[in-house]
Amino acid sequence: MSLYKQLWIAVAVLMLVVFSVTFVINGISTSSYLEQQLSLKNSDDARALALSLSQQSLDEITLEIQLKALADLSAYELVEFRSPTGSLMYTSSQMITDGQFPPWLKSLFPINARVEGAEVTNGWNQIGTLYLKSHDDFAYDELWASGQRMLIAILVAIVIAGAIGTLILRIILRPLDQVVDQAEAIGARRFISLDEPRTTEFARVTRSMNELSRRVKEMLARDARRLELSREANEIDQVTGLMLRDPFMRRLRAKLASEASDARGSIAMLRINKLAQLNQLYGRATLDTLLKDIGNEIRTLVLVEEDWSAGRLNGSDFCILAPQNLDPVKLGESIQRAVNTALERHSLVDKTTLPTACVDYLCGDSVGNVMTALDGAMMSSDHQEAAPVTLASRGSQVTVPLRQQSEFWLRELTAALKEKRLLLQPFSVVDTGGQRIHDEGMLRIRIDQEIRNAGEFMPWVHRLDLSGEIDRAVVQLALDHIRVMNRPTCVNLSASSLTDATFSIWLENLLMENTSLASQLSLEVGENMAYAHNAGFRRLSQRVHTSGCKLGVEHMGYRISDIGKLGELGVDYMKVDGLFIREIDSNEGNKALLRTYANIAQSLGVPCIAEGVNNQAELITVFDCAATGATGKGVS
Repeated sequence: MSLYKQLWIAVAVLMLVVFSVTFVINGISTSSYLEQQLSLKNSDDARALALSLSQQSLDEITLEIQLKALADLSAYELVEFRSPTGSLMYTSSQMITDGQFPPWLKSLFPINARVEGAEVTNGWNQIGTLYLKSHDDFAYDELWASGQRMLIAILVAIVIAGAIGTLILRIILRPLDQVVDQAEAIGARRFISLDEPRTTEFARVTRSMNELSRRVKEMLARDARRLELSREANEIDQVTGLMLRDPFMRRLRAKLASEASDARGSIAMLRINKLAQLNQLYGRATLDTLLKDIGNEIRTLVLVEEDWSAGRLNGSDFCILAPQNLDPVKLGESIQRAVNTALERHSLVDKTTLPTACVDYLCGDSVGNVMTALDGAMMSSDHQEAAPVTLASRGSQVTVPLRQQSEFWLRELTAALKEKRLLLQPFSVVDTGGQRIHDEGMLRIRIDQEIRNAGEFMPWVHRLDLSGEIDRAVVQLALDHIRVMNRPTCVNLSASSLTDATFSIWLENLLMENTSLASQLSLEVGENMAYAHNAGFRRLSQRVHTSGCKLGVEHMGYRISDIGKLGELGVDYMKVDGLFIREIDSNEGNKALLRTYANIAQSLGVPCIAEGVNNQAELITVFDCAATGATGKGVS
């Protein structure tokens, strides 16, 4: 029950108690007063009537007629006349039944006015004594009317007091709203901090929750820093600040196996010719400064985009991996221009050449084929005088123009949405005991009786701006899967689900229509999207949690420096990307990363799931590293 309802009840009870006490006290005092007044009235009326009768010549018959006329006026409850000896000469008693008061009022507040008498004389002779008693019903009516007026006044006072109290309480409790919001956020695993309210009691609560949020953020920051230092030591070239060959190749392999919009993109590789001779000529210190400057230029280039990566493959070869980029030549020109800028700064442009090769990659390509194509294009660029950017030939594969590919996928995707040719292929996600946590539904499309995986068409979904329609179709497919299989199911959403405010409204309405299924549905978005669209993530989280649906983050591990934001997202579970799970049984760096994320998940009270487990050795290792779940070929 809300404080406002409790306030109204308290005011009503208090005022009714006051009314009851006041009514009783007022009733007792009023009834006593009315009793005295009625007694005085009886005395006065008896004297006045006795005096009037004494001035008349009365015989017994005339006296009876006079007394009967007096009784018929209905003003008196009792009219009685007794002789000087005390014998009853006339009596009349009658009750009035048209009073407006309830019967219980007489028993609660009795009014016992005295019967008053006065002597009637004829000259010096006493005829007898007249006794009168007025009806007390009129007094009870007045007493009851007084009580009703008091009740109305009390009710008006209750309304006024309740309204004023509500206004005052709203002002007093205004800081409580932010305290409640913060408590709800922490309950949803979003550790936010707020300014302390001026109300002392609320300030103490807010101070305690702020302290909790601060400690969580500090813990996440320490873990992030530790991972950053570990990655810098094991994966980053100390001179240029770019990735070393092995981690770069692992990232390339992960993109080639992706089923998201980054399953297609471009790669550009540049070589600095005569680097060894420049080192001998100008010295190592000069060359290290140059290479550091080159690394800064290339990092500046890739930091503009969310998911780009840059690496130093060997002493003189530099490479950029650009998911979702479909213009490899432009990418090659960008890296060549960045390195030229650094060379010009050191006046070494004329001392070397920069042969550059580029190629676009597709889902399903192998690392070997991609690198072979780049090496061939690099040789071609190196043999030309100006070392131009050379687009690699992709062997025997027929290159379909982008416009033609775009038209094909627009037609097929639009038809698939209309004809319901999209489907989900479930993959099991299991816990440490081998029990299913949920099915991970991977999107597929049927084209001419052939099933195509998401890595082939998701880049085009992004490019053709069909993400919103696909997301809606995926959620509906997941609910259908739950309805048929009666198993918890999760599906992936695109960035559109976070940037399009109408999607979360649509989703909330859909889940309300399917309340029996919503609690078994889990939705997940990529790490980059969750961090880049923080507000959208929180908006979606608030919408889906009302129906019991879960919201998680997948493909984690790339943005280590942003780990601190996990405490503000309010995730229900997290999945570490398969890139950091591959060969984890023999890779200490990946073990450390998974342990860190598992510890963070444990601190936040959420599951940590390892993606892309390929074999039994990796499966055993991920659970040894405290992961609570796993998925991949090694699980099925």
